Amino acid sequence: MSAIMHANHRAAEPHILPDLSALLPTLPPAVTRRHGAELLRRHLGFPVSPRSLERWPVPVRLVNGKATLPTYPLFAEAVKRINAAPVLMGGSAKAAA
Repeated sequence: MSAIMHANHRAAEPHILPDLSALLPTLPPAVTRRHGAELLRRHLGFPVSPRSLERWPVPVRLVNGKATLPTYPLFAEAVKRINAAPVLMGGSAKAAA
């Protein structure tokens, strides 16, 4: 078996997310892509670039020439992507003695 194993072969702990019901009311209702990327990194530990957010299926509203995204759908999409990401196990490929 390879040094990296898929989660189906071994149990792994799920990604622990903060309580979004407490977090979202403290955030602005809409953010720019740059600010949204920073909020995702800070609160979810999910690194994403503002350019990547252009391709996410999140509604966009142009305000004074700036694209703004509603915060709730932005975080919902990030959580969906985190939960859909495969869990890989690393380690040595050597057999245990």
